[in-house]
Amino acid sequence: MGWAGDNGIRAICFDIDGTFYPKWQTNLYLLRSALRHPVFSMKYNSMRQALRSADGTDGGQAMDLESFRRREMETMGFKGSFEDYMECYQRFMLAPWERNMGFLKPFDHVKENLEKARAQGYLLAALSDFPLSDKLSILGLDGLFDYEMSTEDCGHLKPSRIPFLVMLSALGVEPSQALYVGDSYRKDVVGASSVGMRSLWIRKGARREGHPLVDLVLTTWESFATMVLD
Repeated sequence: MGWAGDNGIRAICFDIDGTFYPKWQTNLYLLRSALRHPVFSMKYNSMRQALRSADGTDGGQAMDLESFRRREMETMGFKGSFEDYMECYQRFMLAPWERNMGFLKPFDHVKENLEKARAQGYLLAALSDFPLSDKLSILGLDGLFDYEMSTEDCGHLKPSRIPFLVMLSALGVEPSQALYVGDSYRKDVVGASSVGMRSLWIRKGARREGHPLVDLVLTTWESFATMVLD
């Protein structure tokens, strides 16, 4: 029995961007968006950082997606109506992302590890800070998850506790029964740990030294099964 079984884990939950596929692929999209409308893109990215800092690991109460978009608009200092903001968001952020999503390629061994975890009876969840759209399907991972959500749908970005709590409630498991896997210590490990989840940091060059909240560290997907499942 692997680490997950030894520690009473029932659900294994995953970040998507940078965890299932290389971060440079997201950065390429962001660059393309910036070139299309540099002023809006720069302000949008700064706004996202401001929201993360404002919420921290707390985040207040869950909100619906429209309320979140209105909060984005206010934080960004957008001059215009909500309809104007949504048009800019659709044209300069969402539409380019969806057009370029076809280039996404997963890391080696991602799918086989997810299939093995599912075959062993673990609940699987995917939690992304970006809209899901057809991302999991393009990565060849659709149909593997019991729960899929963008943090935007509950109104708060990681590391806010809110999306993690919403996900746990939907899965019907206690925090101590869930392992969260992500590539960002600040967003994924800190956020998951703040609600009592266990955490696995998977990233090239990741080290446990200086990162006291993380339970497991892996540098590639190749050793996921032997470390977590077997």
